[in-house]
Amino acid sequence: MSRQCPSTKRDGERCSGSVPEGKYYCWFHDPANSDKRRQAASKGGKGNRAKLSKHLHTRLDELIEQVVGGELEPYPASIAGQLIKVKIGLMEMERKLKETEDLEARVGELTQVIEELEREQRYGA
Repeated sequence: MSRQCPSTKRDGERCSGSVPEGKYYCWFHDPANSDKRRQAASKGGKGNRAKLSKHLHTRLDELIEQVVGGELEPYPASIAGQLIKVKIGLMEMERKLKETEDLEARVGELTQVIEELEREQRYGA
């Protein structure tokens, strides 16, 4: 039989997560998982995207200056611009994929909580 996590959420409400057998907290509040939570949060890649975006801006500015200054023909610059656009599209696709994976994981967790609550109601636990 599982029980509710005794921790408090950021908004002050009690955590609704269920506690695995033999544990005191749910996975999200268990101090033993703090490193895993930190690693998962850092893998969001927001910092990496910001660095790449800044790099692409810089590169595009360089290409513009080279074309305007006559150092680079417009055709190669146009190809470079198209490749930058492809890179941005790839970044957007990766962002959407990550967002979808995160949502799928959250839906899975919520589904488990709902199933546990339904079992508890059904069996009067």
